[in-house]
Amino acid sequence: MSVCPFHYPQYRSTDPEMINRFIDVFPLAMMTSHNHGHFLCSHIPLWRQPDGSLFGHVDGNNPQFKGEQHLSAQIVFMGPSAYIPPHAYVSRQLPTWNYLAVHMQANITVVDAPDQTLEILEQTAKRLSKQASDYQVDKRDPRVISSLPHILGLVIRPETIEGRFKLSQDKSSPDTSAALQWLLDNQTQDHAEFLKELLHAATQPHSN
Repeated sequence: MSVCPFHYPQYRSTDPEMINRFIDVFPLAMMTSHNHGHFLCSHIPLWRQPDGSLFGHVDGNNPQFKGEQHLSAQIVFMGPSAYIPPHAYVSRQLPTWNYLAVHMQANITVVDAPDQTLEILEQTAKRLSKQASDYQVDKRDPRVISSLPHILGLVIRPETIEGRFKLSQDKSSPDTSAALQWLLDNQTQDHAEFLKELLHAATQPHSN
């Protein structure tokens, strides 16, 4: 697998503790691979293991993984981002877009054995129970039993991993702090109306 480090070294981080914490806070990953002449991409929450690997699961009909045993992928975890206008800085600067992300190149093993898939589902539920749900997988639940053959587990082993934390570090300390504060202050925008419109459109019958 080819390695292409971030071309802005001042924004690049290889601090494992910071990267691990980032993935824990923002587990939803965009996973892109090149399969049989096509680029395919899926959005999948992934969870870290003590040995450095990660795990997740997908629908068995997902064309990116269906019929595959091993594949390589580029994985991106996205965090907050914001447009930073000139007046956000202490000294007037050109505008930019700041963001936080973690990029990973990894080898993926696709798991289709029901017992292994069940273990991945159980581990996923345990991770989520620490956040906002007390749900645990009951392997005796008929819904779980009937779903297992239609779920693929994923085991991800990173080859390279780096944080890409663009936070105006190339500016003076006061300007960097001001840009960071602007990013933090602009994470609570009200998108309720747009989401209502989007939900309404998405639930309308499709016309041919």
